[in-house]
Amino acid sequence: MKTVIHAFAISIIVHVVYLASTIGIGYWKTKLYKPDVGNAWEKAAMLQNEVVFGQTGSPMVYLVSFVGVAAVSALVMHVYQMVRG
Repeated sequence: MKTVIHAFAISIIVHVVYLASTIGIGYWKTKLYKPDVGNAWEKAAMLQNEVVFGQTGSPMVYLVSFVGVAAVSALVMHVYQMVRG
């Protein structure tokens, strides 16, 4: 049971670090962005011509990722404990 709790704790830490780094990198890029308003004004285009089609992922991906990282962490800890003796 102790291994499972540690594995979930490691999974939480990994996901928090991932989300924090994603937000931090986005914030950093936003702070460093210097728009070229003069050049962009001369090359203005109609917005109707620029459409982006895409899709977003399911929130279940995060659940599967969380459980997967926890399982891998538990496996690594179990193997380490077996080797260590």
